[in-house]
Amino acid sequence: MRKPYWQPYWYRVRIRVAQEQWLGWQGLGGPEFNQVSNAALRDSSLEAWATRFLAEARDELEDLRGELLLECFTEPTPAPDTEPVYSAEVSLGPGQP
Repeated sequence: MRKPYWQPYWYRVRIRVAQEQWLGWQGLGGPEFNQVSNAALRDSSLEAWATRFLAEARDELEDLRGELLLECFTEPTPAPDTEPVYSAEVSLGPGQP
């Protein structure tokens, strides 16, 4: 069987709120893993999609202080010790680039 020219990915977004650092990384609610839209990957890389996704998320969460973590996987329900194929972390709060 031939593999598709694109690879499906699933992602999760976690937050670490500045005032609650001791809690560690927490989910944002909803399903833990979501599939990256195939349409989003049709004309760009996973990294380009992630950069856009994080920029939009920062705009939506502008009132929070802390950090946002995006992790991408090649399976919909990875084992707890599975390393992400891509991850990126950004700071939240006013004045963050």
